[in-house]
Amino acid sequence: MPVALKFGGLELEAFSISGLATYVLAPAFDACFDLGHCPVEATKLRNVFLSHAHQDHAGGVPRHFSLRAMFGARPSRVYCPAESAAALCDVLRAWERLEDKPAVEIDAHVRGLAPGDTVDLGRRYTVRAFDVVHRIASLGYTVIENRRVLRPAYRGLPGVAVHAARLRGEIVSEDHPHPVFTYVGDHTAETLRRHPELGQSDVLFLEATHLADTHRSTSARYGHTHLDDLVDVAREVPEALASPHIVLKHFSMKYDERDIRKAVAALPADLRRRVTVLLED
Repeated sequence: MPVALKFGGLELEAFSISGLATYVLAPAFDACFDLGHCPVEATKLRNVFLSHAHQDHAGGVPRHFSLRAMFGARPSRVYCPAESAAALCDVLRAWERLEDKPAVEIDAHVRGLAPGDTVDLGRRYTVRAFDVVHRIASLGYTVIENRRVLRPAYRGLPGVAVHAARLRGEIVSEDHPHPVFTYVGDHTAETLRRHPELGQSDVLFLEATHLADTHRSTSARYGHTHLDDLVDVAREVPEALASPHIVLKHFSMKYDERDIRKAVAALPADLRRRVTVLLED
């Protein structure tokens, strides 16, 4: 079952088991992050940001297109690594042929992204893509809230004074981009070392596929993160894990809930108190 999460005013619904399915639904952004399975709730959200094209992260995309069409909603908008866009369109066209459906302009609804590309989600939010180290082409996504804040000279002044300054034609406020949410799909710890700025996000989704009984070299070989890798990053690059809310997901199917909670409980105290494990409670 998916897990309902709430961090401040941000409400999410998420599910993640390595090899089975991963998805995070964020209604505030009208977006899904990965879609290894397509629950009905996901079809209410138009934008789908795929970290990479492995089936447990992208297998729900054809259903997303199909269900939205069935409900009479506007076509899905899917964003993915540029290297995967053409093949993803081929898969979607194949499903059209299998189901004997009229062809649609799939290319118009699938957009390949490169690191540094941005997508505007209305006036309030912008999504920025960044490079991720995994076995195949992968991206992570940071949602930036475009906040309007008072300029330093006007902070602390009474509202009447600020209003009077505005009437005089003075520019009293300015845009302030704030990272509210970062999603990283499958990745190695090298991603965090390359991008310590990810720790500035209010909420940070990371993987922790393997625990102590799996050798760390195995995690690295398959492009995954071992829980002990995160301990190293916390010690060596603490700013990369400075987020007040860190959600750990994508645990291997071979672990049960007790294994995972016991391993997470042994994390360094400062990291442990900010970690939420994506498990059904």
